Amino acid sequence: MDNKQVKHYPGFSTDAIKFLVTERNIAGIGVDVLSFDPGIDENYIGYKILFEAGKWGVECVANLNKVPKTGATVIVGAPKVGKATGGISRIIAVW
Repeated sequence: MDNKQVKHYPGFSTDAIKFLVTERNIAGIGVDVLSFDPGIDENYIGYKILFEAGKWGVECVANLNKVPKTGATVIVGAPKVGKATGGISRIIAVW
């Protein structure tokens, strides 16, 4: 029996992230789950595509369902934390 833990949560496919970066020129991605990469992705390919393009990503964001799909401006404030790969942020959406 395999005791390896399997992560189960949704995420963007690599094709979707490539499309958003190249065809929609997004500033970043926000999701209400643990990661914008699917739980089955052990290599975090979506992260690499997004960050190599100079975009940002925020995770575990509350109340995303209240923000309209278009027309909102999102302000992401995040302090630099040493050599950390992530950290806390304050996110405000206005429309």
